[in-house]
Amino acid sequence: MTFAYKSMKRVFVFVLVLLSASLPAREIQSPLHHDIELALQPAQHTLAVTDLVTLPGPAENLTLTLHAGLKPRFFSDHNLVKVDKIQNEDDREQYRITLPNGTTRVRIEYAGTIHHALSASHAEQSRGFRATPGLIDAQGVFLAAGSLWYPQFDGYPYLTFDMRAKLPAGWSSVSQGRRVGQHDDNPVRDHWRVDKPQEEIYLIAAEFTEYRQSARLESGDVRTQVFLRAADRKLANKYLDAAATYLKMYEQLLGPYAYGKFALVENFWETGFGMPSFTLLGARVIRLPFILDSSYPHEILHNWWGNGVYVDYAGGNWSEGLTAYLADHLIKEQKGRAAGYRQQGLQKYRDYAANGRDFPLGRFKGRHSPSTEAVGYGKALMLFHMLRKRLGDETFIEALRHLYRAYRFRTASFDDVRQIFEQVSGASLEPFFRQWVERTGAPELVLKSALVDKVGERFRLRFTLEQVHSGVPYALDIPVAVSVDNQPQAKAFAVHMTARKQTFDLDLPVPATRVDIDPSFDLFRKLAMAETPPALTEAFGADDLLVVLPGRAQGDMKAAWRAFAARVSHMGPERAVTVTDDEIQSLPTDKAVMILGWNNRFAARLQRELARHPIHFGVEHVQVGQERTVKGNHAFAWVTRVDGTDGKSHARALIAADLAGALPGLARKIPHYHKYSYLAFAGQEPANRSCNVFPSQLLFSSSYPWLN
Repeated sequence: MTFAYKSMKRVFVFVLVLLSASLPAREIQSPLHHDIELALQPAQHTLAVTDLVTLPGPAENLTLTLHAGLKPRFFSDHNLVKVDKIQNEDDREQYRITLPNGTTRVRIEYAGTIHHALSASHAEQSRGFRATPGLIDAQGVFLAAGSLWYPQFDGYPYLTFDMRAKLPAGWSSVSQGRRVGQHDDNPVRDHWRVDKPQEEIYLIAAEFTEYRQSARLESGDVRTQVFLRAADRKLANKYLDAAATYLKMYEQLLGPYAYGKFALVENFWETGFGMPSFTLLGARVIRLPFILDSSYPHEILHNWWGNGVYVDYAGGNWSEGLTAYLADHLIKEQKGRAAGYRQQGLQKYRDYAANGRDFPLGRFKGRHSPSTEAVGYGKALMLFHMLRKRLGDETFIEALRHLYRAYRFRTASFDDVRQIFEQVSGASLEPFFRQWVERTGAPELVLKSALVDKVGERFRLRFTLEQVHSGVPYALDIPVAVSVDNQPQAKAFAVHMTARKQTFDLDLPVPATRVDIDPSFDLFRKLAMAETPPALTEAFGADDLLVVLPGRAQGDMKAAWRAFAARVSHMGPERAVTVTDDEIQSLPTDKAVMILGWNNRFAARLQRELARHPIHFGVEHVQVGQERTVKGNHAFAWVTRVDGTDGKSHARALIAADLAGALPGLARKIPHYHKYSYLAFAGQEPANRSCNVFPSQLLFSSSYPWLN
């Protein structure tokens, strides 16, 4: 894949090889059509709906589900509809209706309340997002399939719709597709239409300030929109321009954009949702400086994977990993930081998932914890990276384009993805996909030995690798870098390993001085500790975490530290115990430890342990490398690791601050910085001022330098 990065344009240069691979001949089920008239009264948490449903063919018996308490009435063209309520549990009601012969339309009228309060999802530590199945509120409206706000019919997975919404004065709405009509009187009337098969209907509404412009794509003009809860032209322009850039980029790479618009919508609680033709992001999220080059292109790309080609979840969700690979990873690649990004992903897998919380990729449905993200995003991303390395860039790109053409607005499984790549490449990929999709775990590699000897006029590098994980060996294509004297760049090789322990010979014209195994982290594997710097993931992902409060803290600071400790216990550790420093005599060496507060009895000990890194603690300041920060008005986090009595390394973290008001914000923000070794924040907000990593203890544990 030859990608050329050029300022904000991110121009992709690639050669497409058009192959005559046959596309799968699978019957496409026709969608039913909803013609919806609804009126929203947010202050009363209610809606009133008339939905004229047109079926793709005549039907006599239908089963549908609606939110409880909406009291639906059913009508056909002949007003002859028999209705039986067959299920009534929690917030859902299920009905069976019998229609006259030849009926293709049914009208449903209903009204009532949908108002599920936001609930905190503690497992979602790395995002801190709250959740609701559906909410009609004076702050805003969020309705999706899980809200059961429109009738959902068994046996009809796809739908199209026209939706006319009446809203309070000053409000506007967002849904899929294109807004084909709007009247700003009282009540406001919005008309949304989508003629592409969808899996569900979204409705978002609030008092928005709307910004829009037109983006010219190869497939035609697309409207880009931004809906903000408070006017901010400068912020809106950033997102409008970025949307046009990314839409052009992905259309060139993958194929035509399928919708008439793309919108950024500001939510009234923190979210990171990608819907067909729009994304719903929280107020804090959209103002983070890195979102424009991370989450935003990720959500735009979901209009190709996930909201363009739908996912067959029965065999695992492949779209998140592919989207992360072609968005988050690809942008890092253009900036020359892809290897570091993969290293961080592998470290996250090791720290959050590898020790007892792992599962096969084929069982991933969606992210709800750090471990599910490490597998469903991280492992899947690496699967597509290894597939690209195996097939080559041109074939990889062409297979992606074939996948999009063949399955646009249809569901695809991991098997379907595999078959497309097989058709385009001509290679048998079933063992590759079976190994990485169906199997739990990751290979662990150790370089057992390496030596160089002279063979005639040339030199032989002989080295032995061992797969030390439990279970059967993996079939691996392992990158190898060999350094030689007077050559600034290492020579690249690849070896194929299938045995538990295997010896390889490489023929060289000059003697080697060093061999590195997978130096750029191109292989999905469980990293050795020495391959990565200490990071907060090691504390957040620990099986056991001891959080130590400062017993001498008083008043507001004492309460703030206790609240912070309660939040930490939900940031990912399997088990977390909180104590004060006067309740223990010493720090344990068989679990991760987090020390809170400058005046903690164990803070001085942590500072001594941190001194192995380039860090100096002064009376009034802290210096990391060449960077000096005053302690006052700042909050800090550092992490190191110690060798435990159980033979394992364990994280030791020190979190310190002098402002009680900064700790709620620090607790909210610190999970977003989990990949770093040290952090500094300023003020009450607090605002990040520094984030970086300490050097690794060794460059790579699988590297072997020697002298001849």
